[in-house]
Amino acid sequence: MFKIILVAVVVTIAGLFVMTKIDPANQNNNISITTQYTGEDAVKVSISGQILHPGTYDCNPHSTLGTLIDMAGGVLENADPTSYTESLIIGSRTEFYIPKKAEIPETCLVENIEKVNINTASASELKEAGFTSSQAQAIVDYRDEHGNFQAIEDILDVSGIGEKTYLAMRDKICLS
Repeated sequence: MFKIILVAVVVTIAGLFVMTKIDPANQNNNISITTQYTGEDAVKVSISGQILHPGTYDCNPHSTLGTLIDMAGGVLENADPTSYTESLIIGSRTEFYIPKKAEIPETCLVENIEKVNINTASASELKEAGFTSSQAQAIVDYRDEHGNFQAIEDILDVSGIGEKTYLAMRDKICLS
């Protein structure tokens, strides 16, 4: 009987010791980001998609997308590296989306899904990817006038491409 009481006391003390070492602010659903920028010129930038900790972060507008990705815990294993440029300066952008890699399913292959490069694709290739004829031509014209897209979100600057089209196409486009 004495041994059972002694074991219970030891287990209770060990349990209390362990419980005092657990930091409730450091659980997965309540992550504390200490690398956020606190300067007067800070901008709120959202990042979503294949990111470890998607959300909105306070950033220096002169920092890069790579810095924002680091603040958000990095990209997930299935993030498409051809769809973002880590050296891109955040500037006035307020939102980034990191799409996943296009994958060929192991079963029931209906069609081979390939991403279209919005920096090199012709109007007909863009149309095949799912853009309308006028949208495809507007993308080519915008690219000819302004140069290559730096982020997939920049496609929203093209006349005729709205939020609905962007959301439908963002997993089907890439930058390189």
